[in-house]
Parts: sequence; structure tokens; C-alpha cells
Amino acid sequence: MLLLLAALPARADTWWGPDKALHLGVSIGLAAGATAVTGAWIEDPLERAAIGVVSSLSLGVAKELFDGLGLGEASFRDLTWDLIGSVIGATLAWILERWIVAPLLESIAPRFAG
Repeated sequence: MLLLLAALPARADTWWGPDKALHLGVSIGLAAGATAVTGAWIEDPLERAAIGVVSSLSLGVAKELFDGLGLGEASFRDLTWDLIGSVIGATLAWILERWIVAPLLESIAPRFAG
């Protein structure tokens, strides 16, 4: 992929271009969703977060590979925003589960135990 991106002609790809927010937002959503969904099968929060980050980032890498094949304009900066969004998404999912969902379930569970 590095060779593919290096062989492409240079273009004006700023760090704050309009597509960067899209890369960030989609990556946040994908990573948060993957992290949350794996909670049904994986107990360790670090493993769930890793799966969320890797899942989201793999889609970002695939998108840039397709762009590098002529379907768009491949960009290291897009990948950077994908990575940042993936980490933020997995972290937000962990915070939501740890500080909101788990305490809520613990407070409800005694009602259903008897």
C-alpha cells in the first residue's frame, strides 16, 4: 500500500479537508459499534476495543487501497483520521459500557433475579 500511495501524483490534501470529518465520523461509528457488539461474546474490554479498532481501521485501509487503484484519491491523511476515529470510537464504547450500561444493569438485575 505504501508503494501504491507513493506512486500517486501529489495533490492538495490538507489535514482539515472536508472529507477528513467524514473519515473521522465513520471510523468512530464503526469502531464503537464493533466494540459494543463484541461484548456479547468477549468479556475482556481491551480485547473488545482492539477488535473495534482493527475492524474499523481495516475498512479504512481497504477504502484507501481501492482509491489507490483508481477509484478515488488515496491519502495517508485519510488513514490518519481513520485511526484517530477508530481509537475514539472504541474508547467511547468502553466509557459508555463501563460508566452507564454496566451500573444500569447492576441496578436492574436484582429485580429480575427472584
